[in-house]
Amino acid sequence: MKLSIIIPVYRAEDTLERCIGSILHQSFTSYELILVDDGSPDACPLLCDEYAGKDSRIHVIHKENGGLSDARNVGTKRAKGLYITFIDSDDAIGENTLQQLMEELYQHPDVDILEYPIMERIGHPHREKLLSFSPKTYQNAIEYWLAEKGYHHTYACNKIFRRSLFQNIEFPKGKSFEDVWTIPKLIGLTETEITQDRAVVPPPPLKIRVTDVGKYLYYWNPHGITSQAEYPDLLQLYLGQKQALMKLEIAGKEKMKLQMGATEDILLKYQSSLEDFLTQHLNVLLDLYDLSGRYEPDPPLIHAVKWLEGKTGIHSFKLKLFNILGYHSLCKINHLIHRIYRRP
Repeated sequence: MKLSIIIPVYRAEDTLERCIGSILHQSFTSYELILVDDGSPDACPLLCDEYAGKDSRIHVIHKENGGLSDARNVGTKRAKGLYITFIDSDDAIGENTLQQLMEELYQHPDVDILEYPIMERIGHPHREKLLSFSPKTYQNAIEYWLAEKGYHHTYACNKIFRRSLFQNIEFPKGKSFEDVWTIPKLIGLTETEITQDRAVVPPPPLKIRVTDVGKYLYYWNPHGITSQAEYPDLLQLYLGQKQALMKLEIAGKEKMKLQMGATEDILLKYQSSLEDFLTQHLNVLLDLYDLSGRYEPDPPLIHAVKWLEGKTGIHSFKLKLFNILGYHSLCKINHLIHRIYRRP
């Protein structure tokens, strides 16, 4: 058995059959399917047991409700495959996806993470789209982050991971936007937590590959966290993004802090993507102020934008305003504009 497929299950009785069916109809069969019933109060526990009774590859874990991260962590600890992938119980995968992906890994056995195309927000009236990639392998996390704009798709679902990557990494319990916290660790962009009883040994460089084969089907959920996020949720998104940004920021407000083989050449080579990432981070900061009226303390974005302006100049109009007006002033102006447009 080469692959462990982990599906956290909670309040998914309307979509679970579609999800599991998309796996059982795959041409690739060398997998174990781990259904983690996260204390679901509906018919899901019974459905999971029924599937397990019909197929020896399916295993069920029943547990008290602990959230998506906890369910994934429990499934990961139970997994025995060389590789792990996650599928959400309200999503599915396209026909022959697993066969194509495992053939890709067979051809590239040194790859640690394989990312594949995802049809995003199926059912959304305006935002449904296919995200695909031109096949390429990266050995530098920052280059992958910028060249592939990985910050826009920090999904755990459209990736296959070498199982050993989870030896010291877990999804964070109790945090919203858990993938934003975890994917940067898995790709080697941010550090993992090392306990005192473990030797601090730098991990070898990871190989991350993107491919144009296979397809993950992500169905839009109007009641999900991405569409219903409030201040505490966005704060978790900001803090998760901040961990990644800290690898690109100015140390001591004077020189660039270079980590894990990053060089100024890499950062400036992908300046357009760097500015895009910084703008994404700025938008979250502005939304946080808009919802709470509070400023986040000493955002590292300030130092990163100043560094970039001093190096080559900034092309993004919004980042220019941020640099000229300052964080506090731009927050106030953005909030005022939103108040005007929200008036009946």
